[in-house]
Amino acid sequence: MTPRKRLQTPVRWAIASVVLVAMIFAGLLIMVLASMTSPTTTDPQTMEPTDIGALRAAIGMLILLTLPWYRKVPLLPMVAGTISAVVLQLDPFVLAVGLTVWITRSQRRWHWVVAGAGLLVIAINAALHVIALTRWPDADYARTGQVLVVTLAALGIALVLGVSLWVRQRRSAQHAQATAHSAQQSSAELSDELTRRREREDLAREVHDTLAGRLSGLSLHVGSLEATAQRNDADHLGEALRTTRSYADQALTDLRVLLSSLREGGSAPAAPAKAPGGVADLQDLLDDAGSSGLQIHPYILLDGYSAAPEALQRAVLRITQEALTNALRHSSDRSVRARITGDEKRGITLDFRNRSGSQTSFGQGAGTGLIGIRERAELLGGTVEVSEENSEFAVRVHLPVGAPDPTP
Repeated sequence: MTPRKRLQTPVRWAIASVVLVAMIFAGLLIMVLASMTSPTTTDPQTMEPTDIGALRAAIGMLILLTLPWYRKVPLLPMVAGTISAVVLQLDPFVLAVGLTVWITRSQRRWHWVVAGAGLLVIAINAALHVIALTRWPDADYARTGQVLVVTLAALGIALVLGVSLWVRQRRSAQHAQATAHSAQQSSAELSDELTRRREREDLAREVHDTLAGRLSGLSLHVGSLEATAQRNDADHLGEALRTTRSYADQALTDLRVLLSSLREGGSAPAAPAKAPGGVADLQDLLDDAGSSGLQIHPYILLDGYSAAPEALQRAVLRITQEALTNALRHSSDRSVRARITGDEKRGITLDFRNRSGSQTSFGQGAGTGLIGIRERAELLGGTVEVSEENSEFAVRVHLPVGAPDPTP
């Protein structure tokens, strides 16, 4: 228990004790007033309690001792208060206290039936006092007493209903506020999780599209280097070594860019993220794939591509890179037909086709390449079609020009 809570506990006990004493005092006062409405409990001549009135008062004070349980067991003061109000024909104060807590906590239908019966008992008690006053010798005293009894009974019923319903409304508002806060917190946590998931997916695509392509080309060049070394072809060996080193350096640069993007504050100054450079980047990409041994038959007809949004240019580059890497790995004749067309109105269409042997296929890989292509296209509102016919694999992607930047 914290020090603050240790300090609050005695204060709460003190307040509860004061409230309980005040309730018992009010109950005694109301019981005395209620005893003055019947000649059998109070002598009309001397205004002193009769023997029956004294006995009823003693039992009524014992009933007041049930008030300390009004919060834990509200049904106990309700039952005792009903006996006091109907059998002893005293006041319904104890009943009203328990009934207020009962209505505040009522949830089921039978709870409300019991609450309605308690309110009816208060009305019956008022009627018994009004009838008892008709036997009082002083007519003026009897009429005044009847008016007071009816007024106090109506006020008591209104007070019970008002306090209990106000507490219920307050608790309902607090519960709704807590539920709304919990829902808002859950929504924020879900939003953060979705953001982190999207960032992981973006990073996975970048790693696959950059490092996977570089390492695939490096692997092919190492194989070519091994064959050149076996042939003792010194003329081509130096060129193959330089190409292999170039691929390794490019893979290292891509790795530095990806790692720097994970640091707080974005890319490091030594390895800034390169912005797309328009058609020149496409040309470099095709030249790079051609130097890796892939025979490319390109058809590129783009209008306004260099002025297109960076997200669109980056998607075109990554999709083209992945398609060329797949063709380099799986094509039986190391060739691919690449067709990239589009303008500001129709969007950009990318179409890649290559032949494959009986042992190679897009489907025999891990499948992450096509997943990355689909994800990039969907982020921009585009579509992807993959088909196979007559041992030819085709990947067709359409990207709208007016797509928003999907960067989180």
